[in-house]
Amino acid sequence: MMLFAETPELVAYKEVVGETMVVTFESKHSETFSISAQVRSDLDIADSLFMTGWQQYMEQAKVS
Repeated sequence: MMLFAETPELVAYKEVVGETMVVTFESKHSETFSISAQVRSDLDIADSLFMTGWQQYMEQAKVS
């Protein structure tokens, strides 16, 4: 797992497990969650997974 992205709210790590890209997030409050998708040779999906996870986290933060 390697550090992939960092925002004021989240730190994200990425890793490839078999044929799956996993992006694991840790919030500034030490909450963690992961999202994953199948790896595609023609597309780097890590950025898309990061944006999806960040948007979901921010929407949840608004509700809380």
